[in-house]
Parts: sequence; C-alpha cells; structure tokens
Amino acid sequence: MFGIKLFAILFITFCLTFTGALVFLKGFLLSRTVVEQASVCNEDFVLKADDHSGHGIKGCWMHGRFKRAIIIVIDALKYDFMVFDESLKEGEYAAPFKNKLRVMHDLAKRHPLHTLSFKFLADPPTTTLQRLKGLTTGSLPTFVDAGANFQSTEITEDNIIDQMLKQNRSMTFFGDDTWMSLFPNRFDKHYEFPSFDVKDLHTVDNGILNHFYEEIQKADWDVAIAHFLGVDHCGHRYGPNHEAMRDKLSQMNDVIRNVTQGMQQDTILFVMGDHGMTRTGDHGGDSNDELEAGLFIYSPTQLISRKQSKVRSVSQKDFVPTISLLLGLPIPFSNLGMVIPELFSHCPWWDTDTHEVRRIYHRVKALRLNVLQINRYLKAYKESASDLPDNVLKDLQAKIHQAEEELKQVAPDLVSGRHPDGIVKQFQNIENIYKQYAQTAKETCQEVWAKFDLKLILTGILIILSGVIVSLFYAVAWGKNENFFSFPSMFLSGGALLLVLYVVAHALLLSESVPPLMAFIMSLVIIVFATVCIKRSVSSFTTYLTQDNVFASVLMLMYCCLFFSNSYIVHEDSVCFYLLQSLIAFYSFRIMHFSANSQKRSSGPQKVVRRPKSSKFDVMQFFANPITKSGMLAVSVCIVLRSTNLFYVCREEQNNCTDSFFSTPLSSVDKALVNQRYLFSLASLGLMVYCVRHWLTYYGNMTGSDAGVITIRYAPPVAAVCIGLYWALQALPDSALDALSPWQQAVLAQVVYVVVGLALCVTVVWPLLIFNHPKSMSPVASFLNQADMASVIPNLYNQLKVQLSSSPEDQKPPVVYGLGSVYCASLVSFLSLVSLVLALLLGDGVAPSLALATLVLYLCLEIYSAVSAINQYPCEDGARDAEDADTGSDTGLLFSGLVMLNLLSSTFFYATGHQATIPSIRFESAYTGFYGNFNTMILPGFLIWMNTFTGPVFFALASPLLVTWPALRAVVVSVAQNGERQQHQDRWQGDFKLFNNGIKLRRNMFQLCCGIITISGLKLFFAACAAALHRRHLMVWKIFAPRLVYEVAFFLTTSVCVMLIYLFVLRVDKALTIFVDSLPSKVKEKKSVE
Repeated sequence: MFGIKLFAILFITFCLTFTGALVFLKGFLLSRTVVEQASVCNEDFVLKADDHSGHGIKGCWMHGRFKRAIIIVIDALKYDFMVFDESLKEGEYAAPFKNKLRVMHDLAKRHPLHTLSFKFLADPPTTTLQRLKGLTTGSLPTFVDAGANFQSTEITEDNIIDQMLKQNRSMTFFGDDTWMSLFPNRFDKHYEFPSFDVKDLHTVDNGILNHFYEEIQKADWDVAIAHFLGVDHCGHRYGPNHEAMRDKLSQMNDVIRNVTQGMQQDTILFVMGDHGMTRTGDHGGDSNDELEAGLFIYSPTQLISRKQSKVRSVSQKDFVPTISLLLGLPIPFSNLGMVIPELFSHCPWWDTDTHEVRRIYHRVKALRLNVLQINRYLKAYKESASDLPDNVLKDLQAKIHQAEEELKQVAPDLVSGRHPDGIVKQFQNIENIYKQYAQTAKETCQEVWAKFDLKLILTGILIILSGVIVSLFYAVAWGKNENFFSFPSMFLSGGALLLVLYVVAHALLLSESVPPLMAFIMSLVIIVFATVCIKRSVSSFTTYLTQDNVFASVLMLMYCCLFFSNSYIVHEDSVCFYLLQSLIAFYSFRIMHFSANSQKRSSGPQKVVRRPKSSKFDVMQFFANPITKSGMLAVSVCIVLRSTNLFYVCREEQNNCTDSFFSTPLSSVDKALVNQRYLFSLASLGLMVYCVRHWLTYYGNMTGSDAGVITIRYAPPVAAVCIGLYWALQALPDSALDALSPWQQAVLAQVVYVVVGLALCVTVVWPLLIFNHPKSMSPVASFLNQADMASVIPNLYNQLKVQLSSSPEDQKPPVVYGLGSVYCASLVSFLSLVSLVLALLLGDGVAPSLALATLVLYLCLEIYSAVSAINQYPCEDGARDAEDADTGSDTGLLFSGLVMLNLLSSTFFYATGHQATIPSIRFESAYTGFYGNFNTMILPGFLIWMNTFTGPVFFALASPLLVTWPALRAVVVSVAQNGERQQHQDRWQGDFKLFNNGIKLRRNMFQLCCGIITISGLKLFFAACAAALHRRHLMVWKIFAPRLVYEVAFFLTTSVCVMLIYLFVLRVDKALTIFVDSLPSKVKEKKSVE
C-alpha cells in the first residue's frame, strides 16, 4: 500500500500541473463550437408578398440588385493606404504608401453616388486564413475551430461560396492557393499560385494579371475573386515605408482602374484588405494598425441615394450578409455580421431617391432578414454549446419580439400607400432595434470567442508553476530521505488536491464570467510554501551542484529559453540534437578523466620508464585502454544520433530543407529502390527484436517455461513477422491493394494488436522472467565457479553462499536463472512489446528510427551507469563500500540522467518523422489495422497520438531503467571503475539488490517520476510564458501556439507513461515478493523485504 499511496500523490502532482495547462489554454486558445447547418432559400421568416415583383434579379430571400460581382482582395490593404491626402503637392516628399491608390479618390469625386469607402475592421487574430474564413462565413474564426492556422483545411461551415454554388452561380478564382484548400472543387475556373514565400513580391500578382483581364471580359462567370499578395509580402519583407510598397500599390491602382473601366451595369466591385499591418509590416494581433483594413465599393450604376459624408467603420463580417442579399443569396447560417445599410437605401425601381419612407423601409427589410438569420443561428448554437449567457439571449429575444410587433403595425400602411404622420419615425425605431440586436449579438459572441483571457492565462501559468515546485519538493525531500508523510508533505498534497477540485468545480458550476480568484490565491500560497519547504529540506545545495547536474541544468535552461524564439522553435530538431550530443560528450569526458586518474592511482608513485624508440605501437593495447573505450563509445552514440537525421521531415518554415526519403510511402518509392528500402526496414525490425532477445538470453531471463518467459520468447517474433508482411502488403500498387477486401488489408495489423495486447496482459500478470532451478537436476557448481563473472547467468548464488554455506542439503540456496536482472528484464520485455506496436504505426519508412532509439537507449544507459558509478568513487576518498557503489548516493538518481532522458524524448520525436506542426501529424496511422468509419474518435485518436509521440512514449516507459540499470554494473561501468569492480565481484547481485529495501526502491521510483514530471512541467511553464508573452506576435498562431499545444501533449504523454510504468514496477516487485516468500524460510531469515 505504501507504493500505491505514493502513486496517489504522484497523480495529484500531475493533475495540478495539467490543470494549470488546461486553464491556460482556456484563456489562450480562441475556440467555439461549429454549427453544421446551412441556410436555404425557403425560410419561414421570409416575407411571402414582394413589394416589387418583376424588378431586379430574382433571389431567395429578397430580389437581388446585381447579377455579377468582382471581389478583389489585396492582402494587408491597410485603410491608410486608401486615404488620399489632397494637401500633398506633386513632388513633395511623403510616405511611399501615400496617395498611390488614386483611382479610388477619382471615382469617388466623379461618381459620388456610385462609390463607398469604409474602414474594414478585422477580428483578431489577424492571420490570413482566419480572415478568409470571416470574410466568407461571417463568423468569428478562432485558433482552435479553424484547425487551419498551420494548414489550410476545407471550410465546412456555411459560407457565401457554397451558397453561390447552390444557386448555380459560376465562379472564377485567381491568386492565393489558400482558397483552393479552403474551398476545393468549388470554382468553375481557378488560377491559383503558391503563397508562402513572403520574399516573392511578384509571382502571385503577375500570375493573376496574366489571366484576370481576359477572363472578366467573358460572360461565363457570375462572381470573380482575385486575391493579390504582393502588398502583404512587401510589408513582411520591407515594411510599409519602403519604395517597394509604392510600386506594389501603384500596380494595384492600375488593376482597379482597368477593372472599373470595363465593368457592366449589372456588376458590383468590392476591393478589400483582409487585415492591416504594423509599422514593421507584421500582423496577427489586434492593434489598430493590424485591424483597420480598407473596403472600397463601386458600381457603374447608382449604389446609394445620398453622397457619403464621412467614412465610417464596418466589420469584415458585415461583408457576408451584404453581398448575399445584393446578389439575391441566402445569408450563410453562422453569419454574425450586419448588412451595410447604405447599400440598401437605394432601390432603382421604387423611387427611393424622393421617398424617405421607402428608403428606410428597404433598409429595414434587409436588416430584418439579417437579424432573423442571426437569431436562428444563436438558438442553434445554444443547443450545442453553453458559452452564450442566458440573460443576454433573453434580452435579444425581447428586442426581436418588439421589432416584429411594431413592424406588423406599420407595414400595412406602407403597402396600402398610406403614409400617416410618424411612420418614418416608427420605421427608424424598428431599424434601431434591429441594429442594436445585431450589434449586441456580435459583441456577445466576440467576448466569448475572440479575446485572450489574461486572468485565465496568468492563473494557468501560476498553477503550472505550483505543480512544478511541488513535484520538485517531493523529488528533493525524498532525495534527503525525509518523512514523506510529514506536515509539509501532507499540506502540499492536500492543497494541490483542493486546488484541482476547485478549478474543476469552477468550470462545472460557476459562470465563465466569474474570475478564478481563489485559484490564483491558492497557487501563490502553494508556490511560497513549497519554496520554503524546499529550502528547509536542502541543508546545502552543494550536494546537488555536482559537475553533471550543473552542466545538465545549463543545457535544460538553454532548451527552455528557446521557446521564446520563433527561429529556435523552427529549428528545434537541430537544437535538441546539439544539446544531447553535448551532454553525451560531457559524460564521456567524465569517464575518460576518471579512468585516467584510476590508472594513476593503481600504478602508484612509480618511476616512469621511457619506451624505447624502436618499440612499435601496440594497437590492441590502445583499444584495450579504458580511455579509448570510453571515447569510442561516445563517438558511437554520436554517430547513431547523427544517423537519425535520415528520418527528419521538414516544416514549412525551414528553408533549403528536403523531406526524408523514408517519409515517402513505400508504394510511392521508385521501383528500383522499393526492395532495398523494404529489406532495410525489415532488417532494422529484426535486429531490434534479436538484440532484445539476445540481452535477455545473456542474463538468463529466457530460461524456463513460465507464462511470461514463453510469451516474450514467441510473441515478438510472431508480431515482427506480421509487421513485415503488412509492410509488404502496403508496397503493392494502389490497383492491386484496392482489389483486396478491407479485412484482408487490415488483418495482419490486427494480428499484431492481438498478439502484443495478449503478451502485455501476460507480462503484467506474470512479469518475472526467472527460472528456479530444481535441486533434482544436475549441480550448478560448474557454471557458478567460472572465473569471469560477466559471462555467468546472474542468480542468487552470491547472496546466499555466505549465509547458507553450512546448511544441510535441503536448505542449500536455490539456483535462480535471471534473478540478477529481474527488474531490468521485466522492463525491457514490456518496452519491447510496446515498441512493436509503435513500429507498426510508424510504418516501414520511419520504423528503423525505433531500432536506432533502442541502440541509443542501451548506449546511453551504459554511459549513465558509468557516470553514476564514478560519482561514488571520488578520487580523493577512494572507493566506497560495494553497497553504496551499486545503489548510488542517498538520492539514488542523477538529475543529469533525467535531462538526458528528456533530450532523448525530444530528439526522437523529430527522428520519428514529426514536427511541432499540424501538417506533420500522420492521420493515416488512425487506419493502421482498421477500415471504414469509426463510431468513436477514441481509438483513431489514440493511434494517431501513439504515432505522433513515439519518442516520448518509448523513453518514458524506459525511464525506470535509470534506477535499475546501474545495479547491473555492465561493461561500461567496468571500464569506468578500471578494475575496482573485481574487488566487489563476489558480492554482485545485480538489480535484485533493490529488492532488499522495498522502501528505498519505491523512494527512488517516486523520485524518478517526480523528477521527470518536474522537467516536463518546467518546459511546459516556459512554453506557456513564451506563448503568453508573444500572444500578439506575427507567428503566434503559426509557431508559438502549436508549440505550446505540443508541449502540453508532451507533458501529458510523458507523465501518463511514467505513472503507468511506475505501477508496472510495483507489480514486478509484488510478484518478486511472492516468489521470495515461496522460498524456504531459512533462506529468507536475513532478508529485508517490504
């Protein structure tokens, strides 16, 4: 029960940090629920009788004014670029963007009733993808719901493009290829161009112009959309105050002039920006410079009844209902915009120029349709989500009811032709009610969906920090062998649990408008109290300030700081690789330095004898030298790590980067290379299985016929064969593969899942890979008395030889195969089984990286064990006793080892073909072994998760080896100790010695888990701080936000895997206790078994 209590505390500590991450994400990630409904022509709120049938263009909800529309999107067209300063004289110096769009001014001056200009306010965050969604759906796009801030994904929400398609309107598109990802197969004609290269100012714009003028002269289109990128790219590269901006705006001026000169009477032109830009040319936040884009509207026919007196601001959402009704289309279902009233004041066939009541009624008619559409959407949204306040919705319903009642009273008078006194005022009141409704609805949704909640962000950061400090306290306190169940420990555990429960209760029971003040205060209390407890627990920090820990701490601090730089995040794969190699090199230097000093101590103060000049260089002696062996081992690790670059994939921002050959599906590989790659992958898989099997055999863990031994003997080869056959099946041409039935394509992978699943169950139930040699069989003295201990199967012989050497025959010590590696063997077998599933999910291309991970893990554990042993043999004090040499210091664990494990996890996240971006997610892994539609997203989500986080899963499950592996005192430890091992050889017990002190084993395991959670939580803390600090940064939604989300996933994956493997170690220890209890009582007399 002691171990389970520790697990409960560990789980509370994890929940505390993870709760902080969720609170932070709630305040940082902008989200909303998407309502998958679409507007139709025949809505029940559409007026049955039409005031002027036979005029205009027949539409759905009301007659359209225009048959065709030209939409020109000038990316990053700031409103200031449209403003014409008449005070500037010819030749006078001005900013490069001033007075360059002169055609807008000229048209407004010559045809004031044909033009309109507005400040076109974007909704934050002002990234192009989200703005395009707002311009087509009329909704508030956010970071989470779009899912396309890293990759352009199809818009499924109702939008004007789909509404045009449903009404059989022909559409032609030119420009930014993002549109083709958002609206695939929607356009009758399309001329798209790549849009990512911000250094290219002309390719997209010139490509558009090669087709644009010719196409709009034809009669086969109803809507033409052109998205120019040159202004935006110029801003990113040079900023707005550069001569290149003058040239791009002049080019856009020519485009607008040419278009307006050739327009027909039934056409309307919209020229708009999707967002503005700052003085440095950036965008993405919510400053005025970024939000204030420009909108210019023109038509050869009259647009408005009165000349525009001043420029006012309209929301980008307002474009959607406006163009919908002008073209006679239904307003998209999720629209929150309000029609631009000026465009509905003039009706050419109803004499609105001279009749004010008709002008205002025409506006009211459009506003009414708009408001009823918004009301319908809010009702539908309320049914699927609870974000919207009930009191606000009630007030909005009351406004609609009031307006509808007043409209019923005055509409008959208008239809009959009677215009009693006060009718204009009544219509104005109705108009104001509708405007208030639309404005309130928009503001309410904006407050809920499109705003950073700084209170939640700060509270989340504090909760994360409290979790990190609490886990650090437990790691430090246990390292000092303090009483865990003391008052400070219980206070922190209780406080952490109370804080988690409060946050959950606040989320479930209280309104989101109520700030989590208590959580903020409790976090501060926990942080202060835990910090004081850490200071009291550690009498002297010099105990922890060893060379290894200091160097590892510097590396980890450097790693955490990279979250504040977008460039370092982009190249994080190389940074991780560099930091890991640095730590390995430092370890190697420590080993070689210690070996050299050991040689000097062993030789003593002897006189130096010069070697004769004629003597030859002894190659064998050189390679047998411990210093040479250590150096070669470090070089081997670096070579293996370098080879992982073969499996790296590129992210979008990495220039001059080529994706790995192994990231290509086998069916797409050149036929001449298919066999070579398949055989390479197969050999890597076979080598991984063989090496694990050989290691277990070497230590005697494959002897016997117990269920666990039989399982690990046959399950991995069977699963490996099925994986190889499955890969071969995937190499078939698509035509051949499609000829197979779905179950035939999936059966091999399903066999792997079944075999590995059953094997894992058996491993958990019967985790011990040991064999108790029966006494009736032949004596074992022949192998027990061999001189070389390293070649003998570890067993109980050494421990029991001293205790029971004079015992009678029936009480002589039993011979147990594999007992010296009992913990390591169980962990290795568990890890090898999970690795087979990971290899299946990775696919034939990237699976060899898992074999490299296995090799690197072995080499790094050997090096770590050597460094751990070195720390117990200080040169000035000589060797300690054998017990301390094997178990380590009081802490039993080196902080640098935890850093090494974390760097390995990060390095192999990238080495398994992933990046911290959405496009790098291998969604196809969800269908590995499955086909058809899933009834739940849990299973495919789990498979994708395992594929994405193969590296963190693998090394988190291997983490207990940091505790058990040093006890094996394997090859590298022997090299490091340089012969000192021999004096303790007769007392070697392997990792079975950990069983002698069950409390200490659980302490070390608990300290290991707390250390891993601390480091992962520390990285999460820095990632959250960086995202909060850069929340208005240009690349926040492209780089910082996805990296934060991935770091949360890293923390969750690592913590859950560490806690699961902790429980598995407890299970192994429990099974070992049962085994030892089954031995004769005399054998156990002097055992200290918890």
